[in-house]
Formats: sequence, structure tokens, C-alpha cells
Amino acid sequence: MRERIIHAVADLFYRHGTYRLGVDDIVRELKVTRATLYRHFEGKEALVVAYLEHRNITVQQDLLLLTTGKTPRDAVSAIFSSLVTKTGSNVFRGCSFLVAVAENPGSDPIRATGRAHKLFLEKLFREVLDGFHERDQLAEQLLLLYEGALAASVLRPDARPAETARQVADMLVRHAVQALPTDGEPR
Repeated sequence: MRERIIHAVADLFYRHGTYRLGVDDIVRELKVTRATLYRHFEGKEALVVAYLEHRNITVQQDLLLLTTGKTPRDAVSAIFSSLVTKTGSNVFRGCSFLVAVAENPGSDPIRATGRAHKLFLEKLFREVLDGFHERDQLAEQLLLLYEGALAASVLRPDARPAETARQVADMLVRHAVQALPTDGEPR
């Protein structure tokens, strides 16, 4: 039942926000009782955290699938191409984690869950850039580019910020490959 609730509430939270959607709305939409909801979650904050943790796992699995076995340039391109697809969707509302943190500024557990997701992205960029000179700096630049494209895509979708970010990311990685002391990019 817990998993069913998390799956069902994910769409509701993404479409309506975690703050605006009250417990009464949740139980009505999910057709569960308050007792059932509170049997599985201490409160709404715990439900939001569970939703974000589920979202984090899903995104991690998707991105790891996209990057595994690829060259650094192809892996970074796959990450940003995925972002282009995500932000081009007619249901895109922005980064689930950033929205939830912004809507719940006093919640340390929600902030920690959002931060864990961003740390995963930073780690993923570092891992796909293994062997690159100044890898950590490049990973941070790519993460900032990724996050900026997510935010800009909410307010200026017609400008296609994720596509621009994909092009800039490719340029950064190509430049980093050229700066390598050996021939070719690391594997």
C-alpha cells in the first residue's frame, strides 16, 4: 500500500505542488482514508520526502542506464539530451526537488532529500569524467548548466534552454578532451 500511495501521489505533487495539495486533497484523490495514509507516513512532510526519494531513485536509474558504457562525451550528451526531452514535455513544471524545497522552506528533511539528488548528479558528472584534468571543476560547471537549464525551461520554454545547455556541455567536454595530455578521451 505504501508504494501504491507514493506512485499515486507523485503525479499529484508534480502537477499541483507539494504545498498547495493538502492531506484532504490527497486522501480524496487517492481514495484512501486518513488512517491509511498516516499508518504509512507520519505526516505530509514524510509523504513528500518519500515521493522525492522515489523520484530520486527513478532519475538515478534512468541516468545510469543512459551513461553506462559510454565515452565521457557520449555520456554527458546523453544526460543533456534526456534533459531536452524532459523539458520539452507539455507537462514539464520544473525540477521536482527544487519546487518541493521552495514550497517547504522550513523542512530540513525535504531540503536534505533535494540536496541528496543534486549530490548524485554532481557525482555522476564526476564519474563520467573520470580521468579528465580538472574533473571536479568541469563536473560542477555541467551541474550548474543542467540546473540552470531546468530553471530557465520553466520561464522561457520557447528559448529551448536545455538544447542550448546540451550544446554548451558538448563544447565544454570537447575543450576538456583537447586539453588532455594523451590522445583521445578517457574511458
